[in-house]
Amino acid sequence: MFEKGDMVFYKNIGVCVVDDITSLPFAMDVDQKYYVMRSLYKNGVNYVPLDGELENIRNIISKEEAEGLINKIPEIEAQAILDLPIKELTDFYDEKINSGDPESILELLLSISKKKDYLFDEKKKFGAIDDNYLKKATDMLSEEFAAALDIEKDQVSDYVEDKVGFRIS
Repeated sequence: MFEKGDMVFYKNIGVCVVDDITSLPFAMDVDQKYYVMRSLYKNGVNYVPLDGELENIRNIISKEEAEGLINKIPEIEAQAILDLPIKELTDFYDEKINSGDPESILELLLSISKKKDYLFDEKKKFGAIDDNYLKKATDMLSEEFAAALDIEKDQVSDYVEDKVGFRIS
């Protein structure tokens, strides 16, 4: 259970603050309690029933966990996925993104970045699907790292680059 003021990661939405826990007068069941969660980096408010979808919400990672993931970047041996059919590729990307697990999302970001670099070196086009998932992974990690490290979201790339020489973008 989350408390008012908690910072949480809501899968596929990003970092949110629990602004309130209340019933909603416009809901079908006026006795049902909801988390009122405001996205920290996007416009919007989400209403999540206390007894539903909680598997999609978790506490954000700690500062120590964020720094641990960042420090782990040079050790992660990401593989560029070059030979999967589009459907299998998007299923793989969706699985990583939808996991909501920061380490899986980081591995995905590194894999797609490696693919982008490889295709650039080969003077080949980087595909729209890859670009879309790279942006999603970057956005999700940047939000969570920013919240955990108590820095601005637009400072995350510089922070990570200063620490380990990799630019999240």
